Amino acid sequence: MTEINEKDLEFVARRYDPAKYDTRKAIRRFHARTGSAVHRRWWMTAAAVAASVVVVTAAGIGIHSWVRYNGGKPASPELIYNPDVATTHEFVYTDVPVEAVLAELSAYYRCTLTTPPTDKRLTATFPDDDVTFIVALIEQALDIEITME
Repeated sequence: MTEINEKDLEFVARRYDPAKYDTRKAIRRFHARTGSAVHRRWWMTAAAVAASVVVVTAAGIGIHSWVRYNGGKPASPELIYNPDVATTHEFVYTDVPVEAVLAELSAYYRCTLTTPPTDKRLTATFPDDDVTFIVALIEQALDIEITME
């Protein structure tokens, strides 16, 4: 830290003018020239209100969709082999019956996938982007016919 001597203090004391170096006045002059104080407060308030409305609306839509499609009940736990598919974007199956795979895909894509009774099992990894692509792969790999409704 630098040392302050008497000469420095005398210089500052002689040259200091409270009317000229008043920070409150300087801030008021700045806001008067730019108009930023009023606009900034208005935009910040509007942005906060808009963000709150978006969050509340999204939460309401999510709750409504969950109640509508699930009847207020969680999906059957025995059907869920891939609970983290929303984050991994993959369905991973290891020696799983085809009927269970189709039941999980039906629940995920909100459609009905069925096949005639079979004892075939599936070991595969699928991307979650297109159900028709997944169905085509399963049909070709296991030589079965899957109906989609």
